[in-house]
Order: sequence, then structure tokens, then C-alpha cells
Amino acid sequence: MAKRTRLKSETRELRASAGKRCRFESVPSRTPLTRKNLEEKEQLCENLMTLVQTLDPNIDIEEALKSLAGAGQGHDNNETDHNSLLGVSLDAKSPTPLENFEWNEGPMTSSHPPNKSLDGMASLPTEGPGSGYLGNSSGSCILETISDLLPEHPAPLVIRRGQHPAISTKLASPHILRELDNSILTDSLFDAYFGWYNKSFPVLHEKTFREKYQNRHHTPPHSTWHLIFYIVLAIGDWVISGGSKVEESRYYMAARSRMSIGLLESGALLTVQAFLLMGNFLQKRDRPNTGYNFIGIAYRMALGLGLHREPMRESTHDTLISERRRVVWWIVYSFDSGFSLTTGRPLMSSDCFIETQLPRNIEDSTYPLDSIVPLPIDKPTTYSAIIAQARLSRIGNTVFCNVIAGPKKDLDMKTPRSLDHQLKAWRLSLPLYFTAHDVPTWFRGPRAIVSWKEQNLRMMLWWGTQRICGSPSDSEEARNMCHYAAVECIQNITTFCVDYSDTLHFGLCWYATYFLFQASVVLSIYHLRPKELLDRSLAAANHELWISSIERSRDCLANLSQKNQAAARCLEVLDRIMYQSQASPTAVGEPSSTSVPGTAQLPMEYNSTGTRLDTLAVDPSLQMLFDATSFDMDIFEGLEGFPNTNEVESFDYISGAALVAENAEDWQM
Repeated sequence: MAKRTRLKSETRELRASAGKRCRFESVPSRTPLTRKNLEEKEQLCENLMTLVQTLDPNIDIEEALKSLAGAGQGHDNNETDHNSLLGVSLDAKSPTPLENFEWNEGPMTSSHPPNKSLDGMASLPTEGPGSGYLGNSSGSCILETISDLLPEHPAPLVIRRGQHPAISTKLASPHILRELDNSILTDSLFDAYFGWYNKSFPVLHEKTFREKYQNRHHTPPHSTWHLIFYIVLAIGDWVISGGSKVEESRYYMAARSRMSIGLLESGALLTVQAFLLMGNFLQKRDRPNTGYNFIGIAYRMALGLGLHREPMRESTHDTLISERRRVVWWIVYSFDSGFSLTTGRPLMSSDCFIETQLPRNIEDSTYPLDSIVPLPIDKPTTYSAIIAQARLSRIGNTVFCNVIAGPKKDLDMKTPRSLDHQLKAWRLSLPLYFTAHDVPTWFRGPRAIVSWKEQNLRMMLWWGTQRICGSPSDSEEARNMCHYAAVECIQNITTFCVDYSDTLHFGLCWYATYFLFQASVVLSIYHLRPKELLDRSLAAANHELWISSIERSRDCLANLSQKNQAAARCLEVLDRIMYQSQASPTAVGEPSSTSVPGTAQLPMEYNSTGTRLDTLAVDPSLQMLFDATSFDMDIFEGLEGFPNTNEVESFDYISGAALVAENAEDWQM
């Protein structure tokens, strides 16, 4: 009792000295910890987890909860997240000119109002970074010019907003995550990607990617890096084994689940790289329209980041991150150029506004991206092929605009002759290691692809010239040039496939099949078109050259079909051409036998291996090669086209019903 009295006395003294009353909070209400209540909460938790799994079967709930717990920190760090992924340490308070063009147009909240008003016409002034690249013709730039002529006034204060990008909660399934813990599997897929694909199209910096993979557990769950990680695995799987169908590829579906509209609400180099890889992968996996869309997004985003402009030298060191921007830009440019030539669709790129220099032939495999660019070397590097291909693509764009997609009017032969001269000059200007025999094994594939593209472009130059020649003599010259370009292409590809069969991975087979088939079709049309016979001995020699070239193509396609299903489809088309050609009229005095061994007896609905082919839409771009031919039957009937577009109609690749059905998940993919 005495102790309690003393405690009350001390409490009164403390209360009096502080001048405050003693007040105790009431005991908070808690759910009684009974067995019944516990079972109810367990059942509720189980039902909620079942509901989440039903809404998204691929979600990893534990990882999603972790991302939710760290959302407050992850959101604010997103605008500089890609810099840490690239291995570059940047001052967030003072962004360099390379980040000034990056932007975020994600949804705002009432507690974070925008700090500037961005308009669709780019006519309003912008202050500071975050608005994207705006060129000299924009209204904003004009207003800046006017402001230089006006007296200065204090700028109004604005409330800075936080960055809140949309976060995709669609994560890879636990099964895939456990599978990828096997370093033997992931390392083999990484080696395939960087050893075969990235040597031709160095979208990623290998050292940075592998380091990021080793520290992947520290990567924010919403980072675009995860998308790139899975698409790298998908490409590596395709290069090694041909991969499963796109819709059955676990790696591609995991990458696809990482895509959302949030990717379009912010701009970063990492996102451009992601769309590039997705687009090129889908093109090569017979989804050309979807791939075309992704490449288009990458192109637009690259422009928004100012990749087509050189960084300001007075404020930027010549580091590998600046060089990486150049590399990515010229890959975007080359992909757009190649896609336009392949599909016959208008070019998006134009050289008139591009000032970005070509990449340098450097060896940077041991350097981090914040290093100064090393000196160029005179031997094959990861960048050798893309440098040559970028220069070729610039010529290719001129060929496409002036000849292939040009108006149907009389063409001055000076134009195609000049372009042919440019192609020859391009070939002669290549470094010696593009023709030398003693080169690293890994470089044989990339340089072969570049060489085949040049031969295909030269063939298409003269093919397009035939269409718009003004005189018979000019048309004859164009036909002959096209004929010999096709023969050279066939000879080059078939020789490579025989001499370097051990280097024919699935990616290289894809290019060999496409270019070989197109050259064979062009060559066949040249010989099957009725024409006036001028020299009997020359006609006989050309006819023999055609037969031998087609035989080489058939043998090569038969071998390629073991790794590439498209090669089997192309082989069937060639067989049908040869079969039908036996009933086609020939020039007077020209040999009438066009039979190639093993072709005439083939039934029309089967390929050379006896496998029945499904009926799907053929690639519309091939049809242009058969204009003005006299075939009595549709040689594409019953065949999958190359590439296999899987389209419902020739130019309508998703049905309206499917569009409506999938509308709710269009942006969650």
C-alpha cells in the first residue's frame, strides 16, 4: 500500500511539473483469437489467393506482395532506374543532356499534380527535362527563340510532381523462376544469344547485362529489365533449338506478360531495346505484323529520346553510353529499312534529319558503360556487322524510295546505274576481314548476312527498274542485271551453306532461306517470261545456268528444311514453279525441257518430304514477284507462306470478333 501511495505521489509531481494532465488511451478493439475467427480469416485468405490466381495465372503472389511493400520507394526511383540498369551512375539532381529527353506521361494523382503542361502539338514552352526531344520546327522551340528577345521575368513557382509509372503485376510463374535458377540452362541461352544473335545486332551490352543478371535480386520488380531478360532467353532458345511456337514459348510468354501500357507512358533507352528485341524476335517467329508494330514503337521512342541527334559535346564526355545510343539508333534504322523492303510498306526513316554518327569498330567487352570509348581496331568486333549494315541501309532506303516504291513513270537509267555503283562502292569499301578467309568463326555468320542483304538489294533494285523503264533496251538491261544478281545470290548462299554448315544455327538459316528463295523465284520468272530470242547459244547457256542454279537452291533448301520449316514451304513453291513451267510457252529456239530431277512427280498438296501442308495466308509481299506471269494455277494454293503470317486476311491480321474479345486485355498482353 505504501508503495502504491508513493507511486501516485510521484505521478502527481511529474504531472504538475509538466503542466499536463495524465490521460490514457482506451484499449484498441481486437478480434478475439478464437479458433472460429482464425478459420474464417484463413478461408478468406485462401479465397482471395484463388481469385488472384484466377485473374492472372502467371502471377507470383509473394513477389507481388514484395513489390507492393516497396512500391513507395520503387515509384520514385523509376525515372533513373534504367541508368542503374545500364551500369551508369548519374546525378539525379542534375541530369545530363542524355536524360533531358526522357519523359514520363504516366497517370497523375491528386496529391502529385503535374509540374508542366505537355501538349500534343508541342507548341507550349517546356522547362527542364521530361518533355522528350523537340526539334527546331516545334512551336516550343520557336517560343524559346522569342523568349530570348524579351526581358527576363521570374518564372512562376510550380509544385514538383512525383513519378508514378504503371507497374505490371504480371510476373513470371514460380515454375519458370525455379527453372531459371539453374545456371547451366540460363548460361547456355545467354551464350546462344550473345554468341550468335547479338554479334549481328548488338542491341545489348553483354558485360552490363550479365552483371545485372548476377545482381537481379536487387532489380525492382517493375523494371523493364525483366522483359529484356525473358526475351533474351526466348531468342537464345530459338537460336539453339528453333524454339517452340510463339504461343507455346514460355520465355516469350513471360516477356509478353511484362508488357503493359505503362511502357508507352515513359521513355528510356532500355525500353527502346526491349521493343527492338520483341519486334525482331516476332518477325523471325512468323509474326511479321506484330513485329512491325513493335519496331515502329521502338523507332518513335528513339526519336523521342533524340537518338537521331548527336549529344552536345561541350557537356557530354565521349563515353560508351553515348556510343551505345548510336548503336541502338542504327539498329532501329536498319530494322525499319529492312522491314520496309521486305513488306513494301513506306519507310519511316529519312536521312534528312539524322546527324547521329555511325558506331565505331571498338572492342568494349571488358569496359563498363561509363568508360571513355576505346580506340577503334582493325579486326572483327561485335559492331563490325552493324556498321556495314547501317551504311547499306542508307543506300537501301534510296533504292526503295526512288525505284521500288517510285511512281510508275519512265525512269532515267542514270538513277539505277548510280545506285548500283553505290552498292559496288559500298562493297569495295568494306574492311578486309569481310572477305578474308582467316576470321573468327563467330564472325562468318554476321558478315554473310550483310553480304546476302547487299546482293538481295541489288537484285531488287533492278527488279524494280524493269517496271518503270521507258524503252525496250533499258528493260532488257534491267532484266539482265537482275538475272545475274539473282544467280550471284544463289551461288553465294549455297556455297556458304556447304562450306560452313557447322555455323548454320537457326537464326542464320532464317536469313539463308529467305534470300535464297527470293533469288530463286526472281531467276525463275526471268526464264519463264516469253521473250524474243536474239542469240540461240546465249539462250541455251542461260537456260543451263537457270537449271543448275535451281538445283543448287533445291538441295540447299532441302538441307535447311531440317532446321527451318519455312525452307520446306519454299522448296514446295519452287517445285510447283518447275512443274508448272513445263506447260509454259518458251521462246523460239529455247530449250523446252525445264525439268529438275525430283520435281515433276510431286503431288501439288504435298511437299518434298511427303508432309501435307496446312492452308494459311501467304505473305503478300511475295505476290509482287509473280505479276505478269502466265501460270495456270495458283502456286501458293494450300501452302503456308514465308514468312508464315498466320493472318486471317492478306491485310487484316486479327478478326473483329477476336479484337472485341481481347479488348479488355490488349494492354496487359
